[in-house]
Amino acid sequence: MQADRSLAGTPTEVSGAPAVTMTGITKLFTGVKALDDVSLTLLPGRVHALMGENGAGKSTLIKILAGVYRPDAGQISITGKLADLRSPRDALRQGIKVVFQEIALIPEFTVAENIFLEGYPTDRLGSIRWDRIRADAAALFARIGFDVNPDDKVGNLPVSKQQMVEIARALAHEARVVVMDEPTSSLTPAEVAKLFDVIRRLTALGMAVVYVSHKLDEIFEIADTVTVLRDGRHISTKPVSEHTHETLITDMIGRRIDNLFPRARGAAGEQVILDVEELSTEKLKGISFKARAGEVLGFFGLMGAGRTELAKAIVGFDPITTGRITIGGQLLQPHDTRTGKALGIGLLTEDRKSEGLMLDLSVTHNMSLASLERFSKSGFVSEPSEKSAVQAFVDRFRVKTPGLTRQIKFLSGGNQQKVLLARWLMRGLKVIVVDEPTRGIDVGAKSEIFALIDELASDGLAVILMTSEMPELLGLSDRIAVLAEGRLTAIMDRADATQEKILDAAIA
Repeated sequence: MQADRSLAGTPTEVSGAPAVTMTGITKLFTGVKALDDVSLTLLPGRVHALMGENGAGKSTLIKILAGVYRPDAGQISITGKLADLRSPRDALRQGIKVVFQEIALIPEFTVAENIFLEGYPTDRLGSIRWDRIRADAAALFARIGFDVNPDDKVGNLPVSKQQMVEIARALAHEARVVVMDEPTSSLTPAEVAKLFDVIRRLTALGMAVVYVSHKLDEIFEIADTVTVLRDGRHISTKPVSEHTHETLITDMIGRRIDNLFPRARGAAGEQVILDVEELSTEKLKGISFKARAGEVLGFFGLMGAGRTELAKAIVGFDPITTGRITIGGQLLQPHDTRTGKALGIGLLTEDRKSEGLMLDLSVTHNMSLASLERFSKSGFVSEPSEKSAVQAFVDRFRVKTPGLTRQIKFLSGGNQQKVLLARWLMRGLKVIVVDEPTRGIDVGAKSEIFALIDELASDGLAVILMTSEMPELLGLSDRIAVLAEGRLTAIMDRADATQEKILDAAIA
């Protein structure tokens, strides 16, 4: 069995021979080419970044490599031999392990049980060697230099440690290639640093690592080579050292972005729109701040600091134990989302798919959801009025959709975010809270979301920005507030803020 193999050797020797070669890969879905004659070569001991806008074909390509999809044309060679990957099990047997963004582990099982899920070692009588499973799991973690208890239940682990369990599974199967799909989307800066240490250990063992991310700074820190896809086609493959941020963005979106953080708005006004006084919840402790018309007030904090809890509390979603929230001079009382909506505060949630969107409904129905009373008379919705209002926002926000009846699940992440922003603006707001507005969104869509946030502030809204992205925080905010363990530890003007000051306040 795979689980009985020695853990002492390296998965493959570091050499110039490719670990995997994908040639002329083409994939169609209902007649649309998701991939069109794409080739990719992965070398052992190297980190190969895969980049492109949402819909560029990255996910389709790695799912073909993982055995989830079969290509309609093209071929895959593994260490020089043609391979036919019919399932993820086939791919794993051939030494390919994909760590997807949605981690595929069994929460109720222990770490060790998950690592050897495909085949537990047994004794001569067929009984599972639990002692061997625990010992082998511990040995695997020692190889990658990460501290995880093999007896812990996976469901109790943070995302960063769950990723290490997935990587240990790859080592258990002597993987030649590990693919990481947006691995840092839910990690703190300290956890990202640990993950990068692990990646360097994997490449030192001779493994090829495919790193899929929208975060440019990460690519320049960890990758050796970068391949860019656009609209299902191969655009470029170059050493990272031959790229700048600007050239990489140009390859990804087909045009230059001269200013990622545009600022058309003037200085914020003096009028206080949102006043939060001594707000406490089970997580938060005595939070007080004011936000003004035309201002972007950015909130930063490490994982677990309370950003999302604060976002949900100030819109009336999460209950509070003490404190007052005033919107436009009116008390948020009773403290619920119905009252918040009536007073003019809305939330662009962090988890748009499970908390924001109705995936099977159309663009129209998702956008108009918070404003149906505007288009209703005697209990019936006027479809012409509804569609006219939706079309106006689709045009204003440049939402890319073949039509208003298109199910929103088929739109890219950036366009889904635009629809959610439009949902609240269609209703009319004084305050909008945006929680991780660019999570999982490519750089081209990010620049458009940033421009929209600037536009909202220009229109006189108070924008509360919750983000874990330091460039986003410094590029968009007028003032920056920092949370640590549920407490507000600092508020500073953007002109006085530095990354060091913000991080110091975040670990206070």
